[in-house]
Amino acid sequence: MPAIIQPILDSGMLEAGEAMTLRRWVYGDGMIHREDAEALFRVNARLAGRCADFNALFVEVLSDYVVYQTMPTGRVTSQQAEWLMAEMGGAGATVETMTELALLVQIMEEAHEIPANLAAFALAQVKHAAITGEGPAARGRPHFSRMVDAADVDLVGRILESARGGVGAAVSRAEADVLFDIADACAGSANDEAWDHLFIRAIANHLIGTALPARAAAAIGSEPGAASAEGHSGRIDDAGAAWLASRIHRDGQISKAERALLRFVDAGTSFDPVASAAIVRMA
Repeated sequence: MPAIIQPILDSGMLEAGEAMTLRRWVYGDGMIHREDAEALFRVNARLAGRCADFNALFVEVLSDYVVYQTMPTGRVTSQQAEWLMAEMGGAGATVETMTELALLVQIMEEAHEIPANLAAFALAQVKHAAITGEGPAARGRPHFSRMVDAADVDLVGRILESARGGVGAAVSRAEADVLFDIADACAGSANDEAWDHLFIRAIANHLIGTALPARAAAAIGSEPGAASAEGHSGRIDDAGAAWLASRIHRDGQISKAERALLRFVDAGTSFDPVASAAIVRMA
């Protein structure tokens, strides 16, 4: 452990002005080193959000390290994503501090390309908060409230927008599965009115966005009523319909949002024969 870090870990405190000393240390030779980045994760865990100056430094340094340290800059590699998630407890973990959640969102918003599993990991933080009322994304809500509030909708929207990278990429299967998990767990609750709209838009983008050119997929992602763009119609194949059927029937009921989703994709897309039959059975 670097000598400058150990006293902070021992005391669990960061005195006034020490954040600036840490800044000079970490940026001292113009490079952020892996061992230094990992040391800052240890400090973040020890301080647990109690020092605003360190919180800001942590988010700045770690986002610089992940997004801008490796050429080409602005791209988060799968190796970087795996390292980041490991530092936050692993791919299936819930982040422990609000600072880690802020870091995760900032990395996604600054990078122009991120792996799908990192976006799914970020969405899983909202899922955990909405279902259990625990974790930094919960913001003190009641335990097991099973409700999607306005802040959740905003955070999910930011994550999905960032994950698209401005190139019209479709919502990934991993992201879509997490969104369905949230929708299933919170069906029938007093969710924010924008949640159903966001859910339908994202799942429709997953189902038909990959069949379209980038600009057309982006149009579907931003306009829930647009089933086609620039003369292109989406097409759901039997594999996509089978996935949709399995997700909708997983909890044994079809929610209001899921029925609206079925109406949307049925009205605005074309289907392979097997897919069409599956959609009819679901609706």
